[in-house]
Amino acid sequence: MGTTSLRFLPRSARVGAALITIGLGAACQGGSGAGGTAAPGPSSSGADIDPIATGGQGRILESDASVQSDVAPKEVSIAGDSSAAPTYNLDIGTSCTITGACPAGTKCLGISTESPYAFCSATCGSDKDCPETFECAKYGKDQYCQRRDFCTSCTADSQCGAGARCVTMGSAKFCSRTCTLGKTECPRYANCQEVQEGGTACVHTSGSCAGDGSLCASCAAVDNCESGGACLTFNYTKEQFCATPCGSGGTCPSGYSCAAITIGAGKVNECVPSDKTKPKCVSKLFAHMEEGDVLDEFQMTGYLDTDSDSSLTTLSTGAPEEPRVIKFSEYADLGYKIVLFNVAAGWCGPCQQETTTFKGLAAKYPDLGIYQVLYDGVQQGSLPTLKLAKSWITQLKVTGTMAVGVDPDRNVAPINTGGSTPLNVIVDAKTRKILKKINGVPQSGIASLVIPYLK
Repeated sequence: MGTTSLRFLPRSARVGAALITIGLGAACQGGSGAGGTAAPGPSSSGADIDPIATGGQGRILESDASVQSDVAPKEVSIAGDSSAAPTYNLDIGTSCTITGACPAGTKCLGISTESPYAFCSATCGSDKDCPETFECAKYGKDQYCQRRDFCTSCTADSQCGAGARCVTMGSAKFCSRTCTLGKTECPRYANCQEVQEGGTACVHTSGSCAGDGSLCASCAAVDNCESGGACLTFNYTKEQFCATPCGSGGTCPSGYSCAAITIGAGKVNECVPSDKTKPKCVSKLFAHMEEGDVLDEFQMTGYLDTDSDSSLTTLSTGAPEEPRVIKFSEYADLGYKIVLFNVAAGWCGPCQQETTTFKGLAAKYPDLGIYQVLYDGVQQGSLPTLKLAKSWITQLKVTGTMAVGVDPDRNVAPINTGGSTPLNVIVDAKTRKILKKINGVPQSGIASLVIPYLK
């Protein structure tokens, strides 16, 4: 029983410094029944917000490792204008997952080096110093080239990357993605709508990625918010909203609490929603991914025991097996019919007990793949690590078609918003449609719930 952290991080076109945590009631649900025994929700009194020392989306990840690049900066022409031929470093966007190593002149950016999304970047003065699908934005004390994502400002589809669109939301244009009306294909804070550019795209539930700057208004950068305010990212769903300065004596409007937000080298006191289980800013924010919804592509950093003996050494050479980025879609590529998407935590006893049964389950049903994401570390609210994933495999004798990895970015949160573990999600490998979702350890065992979908 305990709490799992929710995180706010400052955003000024992705300003980042220390993360801000907000406690959320959670339970390691074992007990009886499919739901187990949930922990009581936190009290609504008090902000219960504490800064933590680990860096957030604005963290520059230092590493003793380095790699050499023989590629010279390339001259490029933006939007067909041959007179504007800026140079940018071709190493921008290179993965630095696991090693943290980047070529000279670049730094590794991300939540941690164990994030599958960590990438090398370089300082910049404007967008012209970055590849087209990147923007030049504040990152800690400096400006770095950062990938454009949903709700990043844009002028053309090509800036938003493959399969994405630049569409009008309110009075400005932002990166979005194509979608199908009536389908769950958008971020949890967006809806699929017809757009003025034609066709359909995901549109922020408030109508725009940049609101009027008031408390709880949507935002894409700090300058979208009123003077002295901050644009914060709710890390569970990546939704951004404005916080406003606290009043005299740390006062805030009803339903909000004063919290110290670290921005750059200093701290500012901002009003943020005090309800830890359902922030006010976006009503759809806590909508779970439920049965019938379709998962986005998911990836984690972890291990797949190739020789099926849980030793994490290669039998032919005796060398240790190396961690890598493992995509959920790999199971469809390998021909599996059903995938058990399991969310566990390092501190969760029932999670460990359940995991020991997966070896026999996978061996008995060859059409079943198991994809296990460690959501928390050995303490509630701590980030999971590859060291934990490795010991999890060797101590619990995880073998066969089961991948075990970590999700320091908390991208699994829309599936597991309540933070309870274990969580078992039965997913069609090809379509990624959620067929069944079970919180806690079911009395009849997970096999009884999986078998009907393997017939």
